[in-house]
Amino acid sequence: MTPSWLEAHASYINNFSSSTPEQLTFNKGSPDYAVLLKVLLIPDDILEDSTLVTLKIVVSMDDEIGKKKDSDPMYGVSDGVSFLGFQMYDKSNYDIAPCFGMEGTSGDSLTEITKMDKGPKPNESFYDGQYVITLKLNEHWGSCYTAHDGGFEKTAGYSKRLLLSRGLTLEVYRGKGPAEIVGIKFIEVTVM
Repeated sequence: MTPSWLEAHASYINNFSSSTPEQLTFNKGSPDYAVLLKVLLIPDDILEDSTLVTLKIVVSMDDEIGKKKDSDPMYGVSDGVSFLGFQMYDKSNYDIAPCFGMEGTSGDSLTEITKMDKGPKPNESFYDGQYVITLKLNEHWGSCYTAHDGGFEKTAGYSKRLLLSRGLTLEVYRGKGPAEIVGIKFIEVTVM
């Protein structure tokens, strides 16, 4: 999903955004945890709640923003009610893990947020903006992978359950703070 693809196909894109062919940028101005974009992946009534589903989400973000500015977005999926995913931290927050699991209630803003274990911090502190998220929806866990320390992986177990019969939507939320900026170069989603 490139910036132009997202502009043409996303069911929602936050108004505080600007776009070039290379990047979709969400500027400061939105409330804390505001939804930045939504993309319908699977419509309702296609899957049964017991269907075995694994999602792989590959994200590339603007590394210059993440090195110098507040940029802590959350990527994941929702059934329209519950959200499961991971939050990515910018370089200034690398006193803890570069990504960690979180869940909450989907909507115009993410609410009822639970953040999973945020440790350990990596030995390396570079920021390249590349993340690979795997969500095992039936097993209620996921992982986030970055290139830190030759391969840093953070896992999370979720207490919320998605009702797959309601469909699945990719959702991206901004973090907390008035200066939050997010630059998305592309998102790739594989549903297995």
